[in-house]
Amino acid sequence: MSGVKCYRSPFTPPEVWGGRTAEEVKEFPVDYSLLSSEVFSAGRGPERNFDYELRNVLDVCNNNTEKRQEADVNHSLWNLQPNRKAYGTSLSLYDRNPVTGKVSGDPIADSYAYIARRNNSLMVIADGVNWGDKSMIAASCAVCASINYLNDAVFANFHAIYSTKDALLLMRKAFDVAHESILQHNGGLTTLNITMVLPIHSSTQYAVCSVNVGDSLTYVFSKRYGMNELSVASHDINKERNMKDVGGAIGPVDGSQPYLTNLTFSVTTCEPGDIVFQTTDGISDNFDPVVTKLAVPGRRDSTLQSVEEKAEMLPHERHMFAMKGMERVIHEYELVTEHDISAQELCKALSNHVTSLTQPKRLVIENPVYYRRQFKKKERKKIEETIRNAMRPLPGKLDHATVLAYEVGVYRDENSPNRSLDDISSAQDSCCVSHRSSVSSTIETSPSLVFESDV
Repeated sequence: MSGVKCYRSPFTPPEVWGGRTAEEVKEFPVDYSLLSSEVFSAGRGPERNFDYELRNVLDVCNNNTEKRQEADVNHSLWNLQPNRKAYGTSLSLYDRNPVTGKVSGDPIADSYAYIARRNNSLMVIADGVNWGDKSMIAASCAVCASINYLNDAVFANFHAIYSTKDALLLMRKAFDVAHESILQHNGGLTTLNITMVLPIHSSTQYAVCSVNVGDSLTYVFSKRYGMNELSVASHDINKERNMKDVGGAIGPVDGSQPYLTNLTFSVTTCEPGDIVFQTTDGISDNFDPVVTKLAVPGRRDSTLQSVEEKAEMLPHERHMFAMKGMERVIHEYELVTEHDISAQELCKALSNHVTSLTQPKRLVIENPVYYRRQFKKKERKKIEETIRNAMRPLPGKLDHATVLAYEVGVYRDENSPNRSLDDISSAQDSCCVSHRSSVSSTIETSPSLVFESDV
């Protein structure tokens, strides 16, 4: 296929196709007639980014009583009990002032949301660029606008998805909707990653489709093949990456225009039981061996031994090492628990790992000695230099960290293995999306989702 770029990981067989347009990646047929509308889990976070205070800040609904009531009805969907097979979590790795209790970098500028249905899922994650309310509003607006647009398009307005190309083009439209929402609400800049998992027609496999801009990434963890990154085409793994440069963002970067330099369309395949997950850089960067102080950046022409007696790693080696690090954390969790990791447990395992990794840095900054009294400007500069010197050899990167995961397959219940479509003889009767002749009945089972911040 002309223009298709295939990225094969050296330790996982499934191919990953990535390109700058939907036409550049391999196309798989989607079994739209079997696309379930039955939601078994839906979540969003951090919850404070979607509460009534944010709704008032965004001032979307004004005095629209009807829309406010609609939001209150649909609010119950986002309060479903946590499910092991679809889960998300967001946290701050920054330090807390021991005197005031204030956490640096608040509010958390990451946002996420997901809707997990019986045999498909929609996942959205965003990372506001820099700190502050504008960054948080940008990420929240992007997540709200894009997930509502896609959910309504597919499950209320019956925009048919017959192939992965159809899904990618629809997700690209969601980026425009998200960007407009940010501009409307005076938000800042944010990354955005939208991922859909869909059943492939006449196959036991599933397609994982992703459109992303910035450095919020998508991975697939296979119990058979291990870890692979779906969004790998969005960054050059053979070049040194500046972690302060997100690579691209939506929001008013240049006037009212977004910065879509690394906008990437990606597709791969997976099997029932695999876990698809998204991360912000607060998770992914904290597995980089240079960030964790296990290695130093290497050069292709370097023949000198590192003075720090650490391994020198080229960019592609660091990329592989980071994925292996995630895989190691997962397998260590499975060894302790003696069962396959769930989507919920994967989120907690990765979050706990980066929290533990960065704890020494927080302890340095939170030393009560530095907060006992008001210091003069010269004393404060000396203290800041002492803190920087103490933190320099310590591992990890302080950031906002978010991870969102979904277990692939036909959902039965929380504790039973997911199945493939071939295992269900009555799938068409029990979990199909009705066509336009039965629009009203489907809307009853899959109402239009409204975030509190949308009203």
